[in-house]
This record gives sequence, C-alpha cells and structure tokens, in this order.
Amino acid sequence: MAFGIQEPADGFQPTSTDRIQTIDNNAEERVLVPQPSESPRDPLNWSRIKKELCFLTILLGSFATGSLGPLFVPGFAVLVTHFDVPLTSITLLNGSLVMALGVSAYLCACFAAVFGKRIVYLVTTTILVVTCCWAAASKSYTSLLVSRVFQGLGMGGFFALAGTASLNDLYFVHERGLRVGLWNFGVIASVNLTPVISGYVISNLSWRWSLWLEALFFGVVLAAVVCFFPETSFNREHREGTPVASVEPKSDQSSEFVVETPSSSRGSWKAFVSDFIGWDPERLPNRPILLTACVKPWAIILHPVVIWECVMWAVVFTWTILIGSVASQIFTAPPFNMSTVAVGNLTGIAPFIGSALGTALSGWICDLSGKAMSRHNGGIYEPEFRLVAMPVAIVAMAAGTFGLGVAVERGVSAIACGVLLAIVNFAVGMGCTTIVVYTNDVCAERAGDAFGLSMIIKSAFAFGLSFVFNTYLATSGPVVFFSTFGAVTVGVMLTTVPMYVFGKKIRAWSEKHNLLRRA
Repeated sequence: MAFGIQEPADGFQPTSTDRIQTIDNNAEERVLVPQPSESPRDPLNWSRIKKELCFLTILLGSFATGSLGPLFVPGFAVLVTHFDVPLTSITLLNGSLVMALGVSAYLCACFAAVFGKRIVYLVTTTILVVTCCWAAASKSYTSLLVSRVFQGLGMGGFFALAGTASLNDLYFVHERGLRVGLWNFGVIASVNLTPVISGYVISNLSWRWSLWLEALFFGVVLAAVVCFFPETSFNREHREGTPVASVEPKSDQSSEFVVETPSSSRGSWKAFVSDFIGWDPERLPNRPILLTACVKPWAIILHPVVIWECVMWAVVFTWTILIGSVASQIFTAPPFNMSTVAVGNLTGIAPFIGSALGTALSGWICDLSGKAMSRHNGGIYEPEFRLVAMPVAIVAMAAGTFGLGVAVERGVSAIACGVLLAIVNFAVGMGCTTIVVYTNDVCAERAGDAFGLSMIIKSAFAFGLSFVFNTYLATSGPVVFFSTFGAVTVGVMLTTVPMYVFGKKIRAWSEKHNLLRRA
C-alpha cells in the first residue's frame, strides 16, 4: 500500500500501475511512458519545436473556442432590448451552444478514430469561421439562435481532442500534467477574459462586431492548424520496430518528422490531399467503421473512473456557465447598478487571475506529485498520485461559493465580489485540470472517448440548468442560490477521497472485466 492507496486483494497490478516512471540506480533515469517506437512518424519522436508548434496551436484553438460561450454575457441586457425577448431567451443562446458542444465533443472523438484528428480540427474550425459570420449577420433572434447551435457543433474539436487524445499523442506521462493545465487554462481563462473584451466591443461598437472579431480569430486558428498541426494519430502496436531505449532523450536527439509515403504507390495529387487533410488509411490501421466508432465510447460508460470523471466535470465546469448566466442579472441591478463594461470587467479580470493560478498550479502539482511520490515508491507510478491537488480545490470551492452568496446578498463592494469570483475560478481551474490529468492516465488511448462522454453529460446538465439559473436566483436569493450549488459541488468533489484510496482496486477490477476494451 503506497501512501494510503489500497492494493488489490489478489495482488493484480493494473496496466496503468505498470508504468514505471522513474528508477534510481544511484543515478536517476527516467523511463519513457509510453515507449516510443522506432518510426519517425511516431509523434513521440518528433523534434521539440514541432511538438511545441502543435501545442501552441492547441492553446490558440482552445482559447478561441472557450471565448464563444461567454461572448454575450456583458451584453445580455442589450440583446434583450434589441430582439425584444425575455432574458431567459437570451440565456438560451448560451444553453443551446453548450448542448450542441456536448454533441460535437462526443462525435469529434468518434470521427477522429476513423479519419484522424487533423481533418477533425480542419472541419470544425472552418465551421466556426462560417458560423461566426452567420451570427454576426443575423437579422432575427431565431437566426442567431440557430447559428449558436452550429457554433457549438464546431467547438468539439478543441474541447474533446485537444486536452486528451492529442496531448497523449505528443507527450510522455511525466510531461502531461503541466500541458493539460495550460490547455485548461486556455479554455477557462478565455471564458473569463472574453467578457472584459466583449463588454468594450458591445458598448463601443455593437454585439455584431464581437462576432466579426471572433470570425477573424478563428481564421488565424485555421491557418495555424493548416501550417502547424499534422496528423498525430499513430498506432505503435502495429508499426515497425521495437521500443527505443528507456532513458529520456535530450531535446536535440529527437528525430524530425518524415513522411514515409512511397511516391510510386500514389499519385502526387492524391498524396498532397492525403497529407493536407491528414487522413491516410496506411497510417491508421484497424480503423473502425463510422457507426462502430460512434457507438464505441458508450462501451466504457460503466468504468467507475469514467463515471467519476463525467459527474465531476459536469458539476465543476458548469460553474463557469453558471456565473456567466447570472452575472448581468446580479450586477446591473441594485445595489450594484454596474454598466455593461463594468460587468464584463468584474466577471472577467478577477476570474481570469483565479483560473490562471488554478490551472497552472494544478498542472505543476500533478507532475510534481507524480514524480516525487513515484520516486519514494520504488519508481512505481500510480495515477492516483495526481489527485493530491484536489483538496486545495475543494477548500477554495467551499470558501468561494458560500462567500460569494453572502457578499452578493449583502451588497458588499464589487472588489470583494471580484476576489470571491477569483477564488471560485481558482477552484474550477485546479479541479478540472486534476480530473483530466488523472483520467488521461487511467484511460490512456480511450481518454478521448471518456472525455467526449463527460462533455455530452456536462452539456446536458448545463443546458437543463440554463432554464433554472435566472428564475431560481430571483426567487431564492443569492445566499440560497450560491450555497445550494456550492454544497452540491463540494459534495461531489469530496468523492476524490475514496477514488484516491480505492482507485487502484477499481482500476484492477475494471481491467479484469475489460471495461476499457477497444470495442
């Protein structure tokens, strides 16, 4: 039993525990997990600069995608007046986008299994460029609502694949914690920072201009995907060569990516198209048919860790949507009486700082704890070592949510409310990063499927609550509103404790029952 983690009664060691991360033979060496193949096509063998350009593209796309949801938050009152519809209808602009995002996140993981990841990024980013232009030119509320649904359908790539499967393709286990934290920072920070920018744009230009600027932003993302994000899918179980030496290579020893397509077997035009879209049947052996790929993720829904991730992500991440839904309702009314720009600043700057600290700190803690605890565990790594970051998030969530309810109820200063919003977002950033890092390690090649499931469940959860937020706040008051959702969130986050203690037993039981089968 290492650090309180219960061992399986029969001594069975699940696959994720067999990942020996560090060894100490007087001189410490790092064992690379997963083991790279000898093929230059293997993303694990790409040069450092090629990997970092891919990662920067992920960050840029995640930041742009995260900004779409809260784009209208500071301008809810403006849209109510412009379209002459109730506030609930304007809130539905966010709710419909969130629901469509869940569907997209699920389907993107399925399409990536069949066609590869690059083409999914290309198609979804193109959809976002087109739909932002559509929304900006909308003449009616119905047109804007439908455009928001299609925007949600285009957001799945940088949510479902970027922080899970794509990072797993590019990086070893000991490198992933910080990367997931930075990806999550890109998503959550953009959710918080967007109202600050869009508040000024909506006030000084119009709500339409906020969408035109988004279209330009996604145009830049599309160019980055075309230039810097080659296909990362690689099935090293069916490739030539055996694993390379276990010692971590220096950055200057990484091999460059080489396209190994025989010119004699394909025409130049076909080769160009294949390389551009990233889809090549030769590089994706044993691909499932599309129908099988769309059904396959549900095969792992009974895995306890997947269930835990779905519930945790739905409850914790929904706070970013909750705050955006009620911010205008709270802070434009007495006793605050804040302008659109002021609401955008309040709900953007302080939460941005909080989420930045939470995501960066949690990613660093997850990597540090994994390495340090493995070192003191004879070089054996357990995914549960990642979960030691969660207690900090739980305390911050309790303090932030309950405190925010009291502060709003009593009409204390906007600065105090901003600090509490920062604390809540610190907890969200730290909690979400820890959830994804842990699940990535446990689910390995099924991490994209697991996160796709969590996204569709989170979206359904948030979509349903979008019809409740504003009415419940108006009828119950801020203390009851924030305390109720805060108590539910803290209660769910406390399930991390039994997951830490019994996680290894759960993984062993699940592996014996083949709950992560490739289907």
